[in-house]
Amino acid sequence: MYRIKIPATSANLGPGFDCLGIALDLYDTFDVERCGRDVLENTEERFRTPDNLFLKAYRHGCEKIGCEDHIRVIFHADIPAGRGLGTSAAIIAGGLSAASVLHDDALSPEEIFHLAAEMEGHPDNAAPAVYGGLCLCLEAEGRTEVVRMNVPDTWIFTALVPDYEVHTEAARSALPQTYDRPVIAWTSSHLFAMIEALRNGDMALLRKAAHDRVHEPYRKDLIADYSLLRKTACEDTGGVLLISGSGSTCLLISQRPLSPEAKQKIQTEASASWKFHQLAVSEGPVTERIQL
Repeated sequence: MYRIKIPATSANLGPGFDCLGIALDLYDTFDVERCGRDVLENTEERFRTPDNLFLKAYRHGCEKIGCEDHIRVIFHADIPAGRGLGTSAAIIAGGLSAASVLHDDALSPEEIFHLAAEMEGHPDNAAPAVYGGLCLCLEAEGRTEVVRMNVPDTWIFTALVPDYEVHTEAARSALPQTYDRPVIAWTSSHLFAMIEALRNGDMALLRKAAHDRVHEPYRKDLIADYSLLRKTACEDTGGVLLISGSGSTCLLISQRPLSPEAKQKIQTEASASWKFHQLAVSEGPVTERIQL
């Protein structure tokens, strides 16, 4: 049996709409082995169907390899589902990775990424889920390329996770269909500065760069307590607060941890219940042989 760990991911990262994502050290874990029939364990009954996303990804990977097979999976889900931390990307990458490892590593990371991005419909969560680190995705000659970057371990990433979801469809429909040219130029400059700040550990530059005019102004109203979170967290740590993916999680990037007093203020004054996960950057998936 093999154990596959796939990291949570946070996409968009302010001005990095649909192209920038980062892997965080919170994982969904899948214990897998070949089996005479599909067996899904430690998951809700409603997910134990042929339409299970992990199974779909596994079958898609097997199809790419040129085989047909069944699998036993034991799920250990630590990534909060439906909260903008790349749950579907983790499940898809897990299924594809399982197809590869159970068939003599038949798929390369690049093949797993492209299959995952195809299933996801966009690459910004799939890339860090497969490669780890900070990933920039770009279309070049009809193909999605990934630029993977390391970031210093001085950064602290705190996921603020509420007790409700923001559905991707609602978050997408909140956005304009077109943008004025100055917005595009402004966003491009901030994206470049954002990447430089993250790579170089430059907090002063990050505070200038981590602003957005493409998605966050339209999505913040979908997140209860957004203004309270931003004011409290940024004043407490000197960091920046971003919407993770399409929400509802917010991601605090700072160089000192969120204090107990700030957490208490949020819990006391917020209308929703919030959980706090202090995280570091993940180097990517981990696969190991295990015995149960």
